[in-house]
Amino acid sequence: MENEEKRMISSYEVIQSIHIGKKEVVFGIDEKEKYPFLVCDCTYDNPLSAEWVTDAVGSDDYLEAMQIFTDRVQEQIGLVRAEQEQFKFDMTPFTIDDCIPDNKNDSIVGKVVAINAEVNRYEYRHSAYQLVLVDGGHGARGGRGQAVFGTSLADGKHARWERYDVLGEIKPEKMPDWAKEALTKIQTQEKAKKQKSREER
Repeated sequence: MENEEKRMISSYEVIQSIHIGKKEVVFGIDEKEKYPFLVCDCTYDNPLSAEWVTDAVGSDDYLEAMQIFTDRVQEQIGLVRAEQEQFKFDMTPFTIDDCIPDNKNDSIVGKVVAINAEVNRYEYRHSAYQLVLVDGGHGARGGRGQAVFGTSLADGKHARWERYDVLGEIKPEKMPDWAKEALTKIQTQEKAKKQKSREER
């Protein structure tokens, strides 16, 4: 489209980008520069989800720059594969049929919910990235907010989701063994933290 706004990184127009895993690999061109071809990584894991450019490399050789670009994409693919190989369980995504229907007005704090797999990029549309132990957020408590904070059972990472992305509380009979074990571990760790906090007061 002629009127579509061009994406720029500094003076370079982005002509190719592939987001795999935790990084987006970007290829840009500025024919006025001494090194007209740019390859860099972009991440967005900051409070504002703003574009953060790292590892920028300039080249005056298109094929060299494209080789760097494709090598970085391959590296990201390898990292995601290695990450997923640690999940030794069925990766079939959970659906709404596996959940207790979500009433947006009810609190889900303290419950294990399934996040809609379709909100994730394709490489993350697996069960490992769906089950979350909710611990807070206005959306989690019901009412007007959307923010849902919790801990992913598969990797223990704390993050934010939106209430409209929650399929519902996972049905007890649908909770896999790996998730039960992870839940027990997280709850034990949280209990220990609270106990330590009381002792320090």
